[in-house]
Formats: sequence, C-alpha cells, structure tokens
Amino acid sequence: MSNTRNALPNMSLLSVAGIIFLSCFPLTLFGADFSLSWPTPNPAFSQGLQIAKFLQKTGPEKPFSSGAYGCVRNNGNKFHEGLDLFPVKRDASGRADDIVFAAMDGIVRHASRTSTHSSYGKYLVLEHPGVKPALYSLYAHLSEIDSHIKPGVPVKVASRLGIMGNTSSFRIPLNRSHLHFELGLRLSDHFQTWYAKRPFNTPNRHGNFSGFNLVGLNPLSFYESYKSKSMATPLSFIQSLPIVAKVRVRSSRIPDFVKRYPALSIKLKPGESPKAWDAYFAAHGFPVRVEPASGEPPKGKSPYRILSYDEAADSASRKCRGIIIHNGKQWAPSDQLTSYLELIFTP
Repeated sequence: MSNTRNALPNMSLLSVAGIIFLSCFPLTLFGADFSLSWPTPNPAFSQGLQIAKFLQKTGPEKPFSSGAYGCVRNNGNKFHEGLDLFPVKRDASGRADDIVFAAMDGIVRHASRTSTHSSYGKYLVLEHPGVKPALYSLYAHLSEIDSHIKPGVPVKVASRLGIMGNTSSFRIPLNRSHLHFELGLRLSDHFQTWYAKRPFNTPNRHGNFSGFNLVGLNPLSFYESYKSKSMATPLSFIQSLPIVAKVRVRSSRIPDFVKRYPALSIKLKPGESPKAWDAYFAAHGFPVRVEPASGEPPKGKSPYRILSYDEAADSASRKCRGIIIHNGKQWAPSDQLTSYLELIFTP
C-alpha cells in the first residue's frame, strides 16, 4: 500500500475517532503499510505516558502492570493474554462510557452478546485480511456491541464497535470496568473437533473463535513498534520475536494454519507431501513459523521431538506459561504447547 494515499487526514476517520487516530498515529505512516488505531479514546499511550495512565490494574493494591500482557498476575504465576484498558469517561451511575474502536480494517468474525457464555463476557473478534499474516483482534467485557456488528460485516480502522463495560461469566466490579484487548493468530479451522474430545463441562458456543483457539502476541509491544516505526508490517513484527523452541511434528497433512497464514510458512512444490513439519514458537507459545521439515519425522509413540530450546529466551515466560518441560529423560512440550500443537496439526 502506498503511503502517499495516507498523507492527508481521512475525514470519515476524523469524524469517528479523531482523537484516537490522529493524536495516536499521524496518517503519514513513515514506512508502515497499514493503518492502526488505539482501541479506546484514551490518548495516553500516543502521548508517551506511563502505563498507569491507560492500563487497568486488577485491584487497588495491585501494580498497574497487572493489566499488561504476560506473566503479570498472581506474583507472576498467571498469564494474561492481552491488555486491560480503563475508561476515560463514565456515566452518572459510574458505568464506563468509552466507545471501543476497530484497531485495523477488518471483517467481523464473531460477536458473542450473552455475558455468561464466556469469561470474556460480551465480546467480538475481527479478522484483518488486509495485513499479512491476517491477525485477529478481540474486544472483551463490552457492555454493548453495536447492532450492525455481525459476522461477515466489514469494518474500517477506528470505526465504532461498541461500548466498554464489565461483562463476564464472573463478577468484575463496576469500578474496574475495562476493555480486554488482544491481537494474535487463530490455531485451527476445526476447533470443535478438538474441543469435543476434551473433558469440558460446557459446550463450545464460539465456534473457531473460542479463546482456547486464539494465541495472542503482546499488543503493547506491537503498538510501540508501530509508533517507533520499527516495523512495516505485522509479519516483520512476528519475525522479530526471539525463537524459544523448535518442534518437529510427525504429520503428513497440510495444516489449515499454513493455508491461512502462508506468510508464516514455505510454499510447497507441486506434488510435495511432507512427512513432518517444523514449528517455531516464541515465548508463551506464540507460533512464529510452521514449515515442511527437511529431516526425518519423530520415531516412537510421541509425534513430537524438540529440536531446540532456548532456556534464556524463555526465562521471563516459563513461570506462568512454560512451553517446554524436562520429563526426566529429555525435553518435551508442556501441556499448553501440546494443546497448541494438537490444534495446529490434528484435523
């Protein structure tokens, strides 16, 4: 996409989200080939202010970092897969009144309007096919999802999606209303098949857009890279992530993950049928690449073999979401990484 087209303000964006879009990111994108909007009206991030000015902490005595991404909860023992962003506007009853905006041009893929159906509460998922790879963005704990937001509906960057809130299958205090915001990749087009084989007590009401099937990257790092002009595309951001583990997987089928995200793989030659795949993961199990393996598939009962593991690169995430364990004899995928591998490679 040419940056020349974005040299002047787009008036439709000005009328919808001028503060967000223009104060956060001038429309001249300085090398980036896509437009990005902060998902709430709070200008603090764009102004370079500290996280205390936009992140919602989990309690009065908790640090503001508890609203960030990563090993930030329960003394570092619990993983949080997104950002919690507090409101800058409340109504007379104290309810959050901030509009929530689309982070990028995209298509609505899922809108869950029943609070009790997920810990996300009322939430929606957009897919962004205009960027490579086609990231998803997720907006959770909404008090309202706008009536026109339905699966298949296209949305523009910085366009209105709904209203921030505190909905969830568990209680979120009114004074801790916030937007839970994620960016990432979807693992499988056959999530229900995997889900049905697991001992879950509730039905899957969200199709392929259940949180179990979504793997988030660090949104704050993503926005910081965009703002500092250190990435041109989401692909360049993903490629910059340090590889923590490389896993060989015995599988002769082509994963739908590879078909959905060809930029994260290598194009197969006509008639080529791999017997194994090499999957590369960053911290917390974020999939960076999935490629046909040039070597032999794993032997024995397990379909997985750890080819490499960088303990130092995994040090920050191992406490809350370790992806590799030592089973007494050798390195092996953790339960979390095993679930990811199953979703990627199992039909």
